[in-house]
Amino acid sequence: MTQHIKIECPSCSPEEKVSHELIKLGISPLVHCLECGLVYVAPGIKTPEKVSVRVFINRIEQPFTRWVKLDAGELLCEDEEIVLDKVKTGECGPFVIISLQVGVRRVPSALAEELDTIWARPLNEIAFRKRKKIRQKHPMSSGNVTSAAGTPTSPGYFKAAQES
Repeated sequence: MTQHIKIECPSCSPEEKVSHELIKLGISPLVHCLECGLVYVAPGIKTPEKVSVRVFINRIEQPFTRWVKLDAGELLCEDEEIVLDKVKTGECGPFVIISLQVGVRRVPSALAEELDTIWARPLNEIAFRKRKKIRQKHPMSSGNVTSAAGTPTSPGYFKAAQES
């Protein structure tokens, strides 16, 4: 999500507002001047109340992309539900966030203003399956014991060693 704002640049235009790219919001917002290329912290920039974030809906039949307006400062996490505008999407059910993208990285959670893309899937297309616990037999059984020297040892020796 690239956002452009017009503010004074301390390097090339201290009296006149020029276009800047907003790199990072927060307590100390980071901006990039598109005139001279200077990257600096610009105090006093307010965080917008609403931010637009791209949502890529991964449907089985046909994937599609929409934009959603979120409150700035809202924390989104994987496996949470998100509801899009029914009129724009034509979908009536909620969507589950399967991944969040900040820049080129995938992250488990992020603030709305940091997000570039939300990857989601319709709730009715997600198969919930119960994970089975697989018990593995212990690789060492009492009938197949060898000593440190590599010679076979009797099972009686193994039991005697366990009891002492």
